[in-house]
Amino acid sequence: MSHRLNPIDEVFLSMGPTEDQVGLTHGQFLRFQGGAPPLSDLRDHVRERLPALPGLTHRMTPARGRRPRREPDPGFDPAAHLREQEFPPGTPLDTVLTALAREPLPENAPPWSMRLVHGHADGEFAVCYRVHHSAEDGMGASHIVSALFGDPCLEGGRRDTAGPRPLISGSARELARGTVSVGTGLARALVPAQPWPKAPRPRPERLGVSAADATWNELRQLSRRFGATLNDAFLMTLWKALDAWAADGDQDVRSRFRTAPVPVRMPLSTRRPGEDALLGNHLTTAVVALPARGTPLDVAFGQLAGRTRRMRAHGLRPASRALVGILPAPLTRWTVRRLLSPRASPLYASNFSLPTALSFCGAPAIDATPLGVLLPGNALSVTLLSYGQRVRVGFLYDRALPDAERLAGLWREALDTLSAPA
Repeated sequence: MSHRLNPIDEVFLSMGPTEDQVGLTHGQFLRFQGGAPPLSDLRDHVRERLPALPGLTHRMTPARGRRPRREPDPGFDPAAHLREQEFPPGTPLDTVLTALAREPLPENAPPWSMRLVHGHADGEFAVCYRVHHSAEDGMGASHIVSALFGDPCLEGGRRDTAGPRPLISGSARELARGTVSVGTGLARALVPAQPWPKAPRPRPERLGVSAADATWNELRQLSRRFGATLNDAFLMTLWKALDAWAADGDQDVRSRFRTAPVPVRMPLSTRRPGEDALLGNHLTTAVVALPARGTPLDVAFGQLAGRTRRMRAHGLRPASRALVGILPAPLTRWTVRRLLSPRASPLYASNFSLPTALSFCGAPAIDATPLGVLLPGNALSVTLLSYGQRVRVGFLYDRALPDAERLAGLWREALDTLSAPA
């Protein structure tokens, strides 16, 4: 069955030629304990789970002058999307992640790929799932991974590929406040108070990935210490990492990070409970300014927690959900493009989680590392992914950004510093 893309999907689909869209491909890298199974086992496993995930068999196609559609691929072959990739023993994880992030997706086919990765570390293997942003947002990709490697009895039934969703999911007060928030965000995107430089779109060979490891309890304890959320702790640690990174740059973009509060663009899901299986993009974005450099820690935490609290409380999610369904598609596309303006925010920061007890061929998942997206005009994105008690933070960057490969290590150092007893 064919389905029309929603306007947000169309925006991500239109962001440049296919060969330049590698940065718009995101996903998860799941590490499993044990020896690598044969690739045929992964192919058989995916085929077995496909009936519950029909979106994996759909591709995006133009409709002869009309809006593009999502329709079944008549020549779909799971084997074309699954490959085995072996790395030399001792290959650093960041090198593995960077190589995977640079790979193009299959052409003229459903826009996703999966790699069985091994050789780089003893006693473990990995499965890397990547998908183009026009097909799935972050929560949608997390659902795919959960449905593929979780207990199918706990994942629910078949995916709803196009069932109607109620547009109104908030009170009149929430919708009014949320509409004002959308308008305010649009105005700030069109005329930012302090415009940020627009970065050129990097070619695949210029992309880099680095990752940092933490525990859920470390971030939770830090957030509780200041009466904030785990997401606030993630952002505060990012604030300190950017501060340390920017300290060394006098003649490049780092000086801008040092002299101005950094606005961070964050996606907010507009899915309601039970809608994690919906195909496509169901999200809005909001910009949260990190505290100014030199702000005392307790004051900075209070400022950030207040800003994110207002972001969540202003009805942005229900209003955005309603507006996408009510407004004409051209107006929605125009608005989404403007809201994603890199002039209003130099980086994108996301926060997702996966359910516990993922496994494949009897091998339990050790942890999960996110591969984020690099929006056109941004040179850096940061994604936090929680799995059980483990947290991984992934940095996707343009290698033209000076010393960007240090950011993951600086984030880990910042968490240690912030978590140290006063």
